[in-house]
Amino acid sequence: VTVDEVTAAGNSLQVNFTHDGKQQSIEADRVANGAGRVPDVADLDLTAGGVAHDGLSLSVTDQLQSTSNPHVWAAGDAIGGSGQLSPIATYEGRIVGNNILNGGGQKPAYGHIPANVYTVPALATIGMTEEEASAAGKSFQVKGGDMSGWRSSMTHAETVSFSKVLVEDETNAILGAHIVGHGAEEIIHLFAMAMKYDLGTAALTDMVYAYPTFASDIKFMV
Repeated sequence: VTVDEVTAAGNSLQVNFTHDGKQQSIEADRVANGAGRVPDVADLDLTAGGVAHDGLSLSVTDQLQSTSNPHVWAAGDAIGGSGQLSPIATYEGRIVGNNILNGGGQKPAYGHIPANVYTVPALATIGMTEEEASAAGKSFQVKGGDMSGWRSSMTHAETVSFSKVLVEDETNAILGAHIVGHGAEEIIHLFAMAMKYDLGTAALTDMVYAYPTFASDIKFMV
């Protein structure tokens, strides 16, 4: 998606964007710019060091080693492709350090790392979307739904609260979880742990949670 422009539309804002080559537009009450930053590698003279790059990021193997110079390793936004988040950069840095000291072998796994948007209400996501799961040939159910009438939402006067959890039919494994609402940025980590350690939905529903808490809502999301 490429945002082309944002214009005033009465009391709203119109966002004009291009998606898959088609120009589209939507109206919104608010628009937040989360463009991020680009890697600062222009002054490193990577070509002189025989380090393959595209001008923005280095070309690395699945162990974060330069594809053209085995003496060079990279982590963080300088490699591109992975989530541009500081915890991910730290995670990659640990892997690089281990591989340098121990001769390689470790590879980053990004599938179990959540991402949050710290708005009100908060947004949180991990794993596959419905489109991605379908494209991967997964057979799954979509659990969850509107949570605005739940006690946890009502006690915080949260009128927008929603969850969508993708559960694989054969294994009951969690393929993805997406939450909008108060506490979503914390709740998502329980889904991350369940996915990382292949715990499945039973591990979440069988738990006895402290109540009232946002985490105690999880057993009703799956």
